[in-house]
Amino acid sequence: MRILHISKFSHPERGGIESFVRDLTTEQARQGHDVAVLCHQAHPWRATERSVSEGVVSVQARILCNVGFAPVSPLFPLHLRRLVREKRPEIIHLHLPNPAALYSGWFPADIPLVIHWHADADGLPGRLYRSLYPVYGLFEAKCLSLADSVIATSPAYAASSRSLAHLRDKCVVVPLGLDLARYPEDAQLSRTQEPTILSVGRFAYYKGYETLVEAARMVPAARFVIVGDGPLHGKISSMIRERGLADRVRLPGSLPDRELRVLLQLATLVCLPSVDRAEAFGLVQLEAMRYGVPLVSTAIPGSGVDWVNQDGVTGLVVPPGNAEALAHALQWVVDHEQTAEAMGKAGRLRLESHFTIERVTSALDNVYARVRGLSG
Repeated sequence: MRILHISKFSHPERGGIESFVRDLTTEQARQGHDVAVLCHQAHPWRATERSVSEGVVSVQARILCNVGFAPVSPLFPLHLRRLVREKRPEIIHLHLPNPAALYSGWFPADIPLVIHWHADADGLPGRLYRSLYPVYGLFEAKCLSLADSVIATSPAYAASSRSLAHLRDKCVVVPLGLDLARYPEDAQLSRTQEPTILSVGRFAYYKGYETLVEAARMVPAARFVIVGDGPLHGKISSMIRERGLADRVRLPGSLPDRELRVLLQLATLVCLPSVDRAEAFGLVQLEAMRYGVPLVSTAIPGSGVDWVNQDGVTGLVVPPGNAEALAHALQWVVDHEQTAEAMGKAGRLRLESHFTIERVTSALDNVYARVRGLSG
């Protein structure tokens, strides 16, 4: 099948969606599909680039600037039209949120459109986003009206999204997945006696790193590593210094995949302290499960985070924004090594039975076949 994915960004840019799109498209190509990806460059005025990696054609369109989180690329629709002519896709798979929604009028009406709903754009904080969303929302709604199927990543997100409320008949739940082959295990690595609590993600408002730093004060025997970068990195770094935690809480910034895999294997637990449903799924939880690492995450209303991490089974789940509850859960996992090990093993089994990229690709193949039948 010929498939054209349209994503906001793509690997090697960091992020859960970018990692998932890479794993999905690579697996689709591996299974014999003809796959292309159209996305944006992450930095202004970088020339449009075309590449082929692992059988997947990727076109990263030049952008003029970023407005908030949104890249602006006036030539994007021309690249879209060119790729459609060249690849003759049988499916267009659009990953939202994405400013490419502005060009929905360029999507050929005779090609089935599948929308992957990774998160709601409505409700983002800040004056800029509140002022821009009414315009973007018009194009987003147009895309949804054109879609033959809408993929939500968890039952909770599908049920709670206001944007999807009138589209229940179009919605199907397909979780994100992980390519296990990209996460090899190093048998020579072994965890140290000192507990290490790892968190990974973009330093953004919804990640809850302020809560994690406050919790770190109440778990004095553990070392904390928070991997990533983003707009709040400076604020979190200042909090750590002000609270006298610089000797125990480390911010190494963004790390290469290989170094991140090492940290995942050495971690006592992985914490996802997010506080807002902008954290729709939490792909890092799957990465932790890959290495049998127990989880501590939050019960965000309307999010799929606590659907992935099952409380008392694969880890612990606490209320968002509650530093004391988070610290108690972190300390409990540190103190109960045998139970934590059992949770890690349960997480690995849950990953292998629900969240492998092969299973996700198979589920999406079924969606593609259905919409092609409906449109044929």
